[in-house]
Formats: sequence, C-alpha cells, structure tokens
Amino acid sequence: MHQSNTQLRGYIPLGAPLVWEPVVGDESPLRMIASFTVNWFYKRIGVDFSKRYHTDPVYRFECLNKMKKTVQERFAHVPYFFEHDKGGFERECATISGIFGVCPVAMAYGMEPVYYKNGWPAIRPGAHLTIDEIKALQQLDLQNNPFMEQLFDQMDIIEKNWGLIDGYINFQGVLNNAFKIRGTDIFIDMLDDPGLAHYLFDHITDTMIRMIKMVQKRQRDSGFDSNHFCTSNCVVNMISADTYKEFILPQDIKLSRAFDRFGVHNCNWVVDPYIVEYAKIPGLGYLDLGFDSDLERVGAIFKNTRLEVFYDPANLLNKTEYEIKTDIGAVLRKIGPCDITLPDIDDFIPDEKINMFARIVSDIVDAY
Repeated sequence: MHQSNTQLRGYIPLGAPLVWEPVVGDESPLRMIASFTVNWFYKRIGVDFSKRYHTDPVYRFECLNKMKKTVQERFAHVPYFFEHDKGGFERECATISGIFGVCPVAMAYGMEPVYYKNGWPAIRPGAHLTIDEIKALQQLDLQNNPFMEQLFDQMDIIEKNWGLIDGYINFQGVLNNAFKIRGTDIFIDMLDDPGLAHYLFDHITDTMIRMIKMVQKRQRDSGFDSNHFCTSNCVVNMISADTYKEFILPQDIKLSRAFDRFGVHNCNWVVDPYIVEYAKIPGLGYLDLGFDSDLERVGAIFKNTRLEVFYDPANLLNKTEYEIKTDIGAVLRKIGPCDITLPDIDDFIPDEKINMFARIVSDIVDAY
C-alpha cells in the first residue's frame, strides 16, 4: 500500500471511543490496537466515569494516569500502549479525548446526556427534536452555546495546567448525530419526508464543520496541531447503499473537503455494500471494516487508504490459537500494511488472551 501524507490511523485513547490521528510513517506492517470498555476500568481498578470524569479535566487526568499505568503493567508487550509516550505520558492524560463520549454534537443541539459510572454518556431517551423544531432550526450560535462554552472552559484549564491541549473529540458522523437528535424517526423521515431529512443532514454537517474547526483552532493555538476529521458511520448498516448514496454521501464529501485529512469509520460491519460509494469520497485517508468483509476487494480498491480491520475479542475465547493466527495472517496478506484492532474488550476476556493475540501479531510481523 502506498504511504500517503493524507492517511489517518486509528487511535483509541484509554476510556474513550475511537478517534484518529495522522500516520507517523514508522507503523508496523500490522499495527495492533486494543481498547477496553469503560466497564473494564471500572471493574478492574474502580474508575468512575460519571459526570465528574467528563467535566473535570484535573480529575480525569488523575484517572487516566491510573488507567495508563494499569494497561502498561498488564500488557507490557503490546507496543500500542506505549505509542504516545514519546509525546509525554502526562500529555496524553491531560486531554479532551473521550469527554462526553459520542454525544458532543447532540449536546450542542441541546440534547441532555445521562452519565454512567461504568459506561459512556448517552442522550436521554425520548429527548429528540420534533418535525416542527427541525423546520425552525437556525444556524447554531456556537460562540454562545452552553456546551461549547463548557468545552472551551475545560480546554482553558488543560492549557493552564499542562500547556498543549492534547486529544481528539469524537464528533461522530452526520447520520449518527441525526439518530441522536431525531431518534429512529430519522429513518422514517428519509422515506416519508426526504426534504426534512436533507435539511437536518445539511444543518448537522454545517454545525459539525464549524464545531470541529473552532476546537481545532483552539488546540493549534496551544501548540497541538490538528486539522483532520474522520466521520463515524456506525449506523450506516441500517440503511441501504442507495440510501447512503442519496442522503449521506454528499455530506461525507462535504466534510472531506473541509479538512486536510479525512476518513470513514464504518464500524465493525461488513463494508461490502458501501464500497463503491465510499470510493467516491476524494482523498479518503482512512477506512475501517469488519473482519468478515471482502478484504481482497477492499485492498484492491482502496490502495492509498489506511485500512483498519476490527477483530471481535470474543474470538479470543471461541477460536483456537491456530485459527486466530490464520485469521491475522490473512489480514496482513490481503490488505497489509494495515491496522488490526481488538475493540471494546470487556472484563470477561482474560489478560493472557490479549497477550497471546499480541504475541501472534508480533510473530507474524517478524516473519513478514
């Protein structure tokens, strides 16, 4: 695969959803990423992810230091958990990564979050915009938006205490955010009232671009360089490829043109139905997919795109070591160099299984 200066790679900060960062250029041919559910940290070391974690950057810093020390001790042979140390252990823990989970854009629209001690925040059930409220939407005044004011207050605290405002907020994607703001009715709107759906998607895209640029400028002013975005299409499997093409692809293209680097998070789904449409996005620097996707076809089409494959952690319990090794080898052979990710590892997965996976990846890379 050709190395491009527009490529992004997956980055899952501790206690945070997947975000992205520019490729460095020294990545392993098969870079292993591992992430734990927040329940894992709650069960193993008692970290509480309630409201204070998301609103108090000093408290979050203390929690993240504890979390990072834990994973580095338990998984000393997983290079991924040491990747960001060259930028400073402290810097990665003094961060905006993970705050408010996947809810920031919906919160800017006035949606109220519910916090959990062992889970990410979620938008309060039933708190969705009505048709009349959507029709009445004007451009959000982000300079005087309560959510943005709270976020910028946190960034001020981080800069005052640690200098650089490190990290990445998960701003989600247009369909994901519409799902949070409108609820399941958005899928009905696309059929029964496409004009309304288009209007909401346009509004969300405009809001996202302005929000992201405001945050990234504030970070750049502190010395942390950031000017990329990866859209999250986690619920794309709930619509057909034709529906994606009509409603969401134009928004993804608009987003791609707004930033220096751009990628698509397809979640852990089979990407095959959407391949043709994703290939229309100019300069696509990142794409992820489920392991059961047509890897060879993806590799042939997205030659200049950094690819990431999600491998279900349940396989560590359900498959033999030989089967796992065969799977991992197939990923590298068909689309490498790339990333392979064990996402959302929960408390029931033994540590030794994760270390086994890391050892298999290392052995395969050594033989590559």
